[in-house]
Amino acid sequence: MMGLPLAFTEPLLLIGLVSLPVLWWLLRVMPPRPRRIEFPPTRLLFDIAPREETPSRTPWWLTALRLLAAALVIFAAAGPIWNPQTGAAGSKAPLMIMFDDGWSAASHWDVRVRAADELIANADNDRRAIALVPLSEPNRDITLMPAGAARVALRQLAPKPYSIDRVETLTAIDRFLKATGDCEFAWLSDGVDTGRGEDFVQGLGKTIGDRSLTVFEGGTSSPLALVAAEN
Repeated sequence: MMGLPLAFTEPLLLIGLVSLPVLWWLLRVMPPRPRRIEFPPTRLLFDIAPREETPSRTPWWLTALRLLAAALVIFAAAGPIWNPQTGAAGSKAPLMIMFDDGWSAASHWDVRVRAADELIANADNDRRAIALVPLSEPNRDITLMPAGAARVALRQLAPKPYSIDRVETLTAIDRFLKATGDCEFAWLSDGVDTGRGEDFVQGLGKTIGDRSLTVFEGGTSSPLALVAAEN
């Protein structure tokens, strides 16, 4: 909007801003003057100064304040979003979040959970369903769930004290895609190849085809090696 990173979930409500000039006119309308009836004894009251005075029209600053309040209400009802996501975030396809949840993911588990929670929040803004797939459970059914249920399921996940075989999960992913159709993928990878990493990457590429896939790398720290003391 006007070069700013601002968007609205209900932009049609901004049409209400057109009504501000009408509101301005209504606020400036003066009430009808009261009917004057001459009553002679009231001459005695002319010299008494009134304690309160009522202005004949609304002050300009009060009118401007009321118009500003009305404009803010319209903007709030339109659902403003600062720095909205673009590109893939505008998709309505479900989001599948795949987890490497073996021993090598334990050292950075909290960071991975926060990253998944952010992905769920972005999907929730676009009203998209979410599927969580821990790659250590190949026999687990992949189901879609709303964002609230996905957050609860995310907190229940924990890293396993053993290596995982990602290849075994490809069958469940393929079965899910045949039933669902379009889908966007996010893989939270621990960056560790347990022996069949290349097979999983190739198999995943064949399974998802031309669907969107985003890989988030991170896991154990880079290994160090000791050499001879004279080196």
